[in-house]
Amino acid sequence: MRLALAFAFLVVAAAPATLGTAQTRGGYLAGQPPIDAVRLLPPPPEAGSSQEAFDRTAAAAARAGVNGPAWEGAIREARIPDAAFMRSLSCAVGVQVSAEKTPAVQKLMMTLMADFVVPMDQAKTNYKRARPFTADGGPACDPLVAAGQGEKLGFSYPSGHAGIGWLLALALSDAAPARSDAIRAWGANVGQHRVDCRVHWPSDVAAGRMLGLAVYERASKIPAYQADVKAAALEIAKAEPLTCP
Repeated sequence: MRLALAFAFLVVAAAPATLGTAQTRGGYLAGQPPIDAVRLLPPPPEAGSSQEAFDRTAAAAARAGVNGPAWEGAIREARIPDAAFMRSLSCAVGVQVSAEKTPAVQKLMMTLMADFVVPMDQAKTNYKRARPFTADGGPACDPLVAAGQGEKLGFSYPSGHAGIGWLLALALSDAAPARSDAIRAWGANVGQHRVDCRVHWPSDVAAGRMLGLAVYERASKIPAYQADVKAAALEIAKAEPLTCP
């Protein structure tokens, strides 16, 4: 899946220079029993259920909003970790977040991503849920869909973007508690944008956040995570404040 491949690329590219032992081993949870996402998450809503009806209503509302403000916002953050995605994250944290400016923050994020990808892929492969634009033949804001390659996005449940957004929001709130409201609002918006983009159902987003929380709860007990949060907090405190519109 594109999201998983992107995370894997980032992990491999960054590990030798900046990410340290935990990252090169695959994450804070390396060596522990893996998270069983299929057991953790409820299955996608059944056909004809009130939950499925809610999902379809949300997808129809997103279709009606194509080319509107929410759609345009979703386009700007369609790819992790493109410049627009990192810019909105930086605004939430209040400093410029990048491998060059904040390597400790980058290490924290990349290590958590490595912990998230495996259980995410497990659930996606198990449930094989179709995405909204596939189910109704409507548009989606992702460039792959526009190029006629929407199948490369893979399966829908759970949302990887939503899970990563919420996982990073929880961890970065540990590192920058004074900015926690803005950071968590950013994390919630990452998931909502995937609904606006018509590549995920609301229940995908909810499941992604649940999985992100599960990864966070386990990782946050690991000494390596706690040490990395302290390093990230010091880095954020020393960084030049970022002013955003």
